[in-house]
Amino acid sequence: MSTLSFSRLGQLFILQLTETKWSTSLESLLGSFQPAGIILPARGLRHAETLRHLARRIGGLLDVPPFLGVACDSFHGDPLRTLFPSISLLPSPLRAARKGSRDRERLGKLRGVALRLVGCNVDFAFSLDLAPAHAKTARASGTFGSDPQVVARCGAAYLRGLRPHKVLPCARHFPGLGSAKVDPRTRTPLSAKPMVGLWREDLLPFRELLGQLPLIMVSPAAYQAYDFDPPRPAMFSSNVVEGLLRTKLGYQAVAVASLPELARAGVTVDPREAVVRTLEAGCDLVMVKGNKNTLPEAIQAVRSSLESGRLAARRWEKSLARIATVKKSLASRQRTISEPAAPQVAKKLKEWLKDSDD
Repeated sequence: MSTLSFSRLGQLFILQLTETKWSTSLESLLGSFQPAGIILPARGLRHAETLRHLARRIGGLLDVPPFLGVACDSFHGDPLRTLFPSISLLPSPLRAARKGSRDRERLGKLRGVALRLVGCNVDFAFSLDLAPAHAKTARASGTFGSDPQVVARCGAAYLRGLRPHKVLPCARHFPGLGSAKVDPRTRTPLSAKPMVGLWREDLLPFRELLGQLPLIMVSPAAYQAYDFDPPRPAMFSSNVVEGLLRTKLGYQAVAVASLPELARAGVTVDPREAVVRTLEAGCDLVMVKGNKNTLPEAIQAVRSSLESGRLAARRWEKSLARIATVKKSLASRQRTISEPAAPQVAKKLKEWLKDSDD
């Protein structure tokens, strides 16, 4: 019971909350299962203070300092813009990419300040995906562009701006979503790009920045180059996570699987089975959505798989070690930006938008 305790297994999960108010049921859930991190909901909020208060309560309850981020409810949306009502739209990565290195770095700096303002320490909106060629969609605006060298340079500048604020980047979506299209048969995203194309293009930003990425979010799309028959989401693929990310690229930090993104991609799998598949593939942290039953059921699924031998004990111990190593670099839970800083942040963002107008 001690080695497979719920609180230890909870360190394999990030819980994406659906409510913005503190409650006794939420307090009991977090206290009992001790998740590794929390994704806070930004949609519908009018004030950053609400989110900051929730983050403070969560940080004070969990035994181990948690990863704290803001929900990205699409592949392209910026979750912070709803928290700054005086600003119509935070600058997009695509817009920053059209400017010089200074503006790209400033984007990282401003997002770092804004995240710290609401009590967060992880940027889950950081994308190294290539934009689909000639795309003019909102999804494309969430990327730095379609040129892999440009995306790598922009990503490096963004990270320089983010770093001083002690906010960790979680780069998505490995090995890249730019070439993924909806498969007409399965209605789920599938990339038919050959392995050499992925290596030279989609993977290039990840390869160049790998040493600066403490967390990487694995793609919900399938890749024929690595799983042809049958195709499977990258987060379920040991060929992608263990073979490509771990062995070929030598990545030793934390690989994240987001089940909410998998669901948005149209992949239908029992949530408990999905949790086990991601861990079997080599992912370390699993993001699940819900407040009441989702997390306990997910933890029980892992516990049952460990007890049955489906998951090896050394597998989850290795993940816990990676997570603990990354958590050492988290900013102290007491080091948060004070509420009076909000007007200054908003002012800086307005100035950025004005200076960056075409």
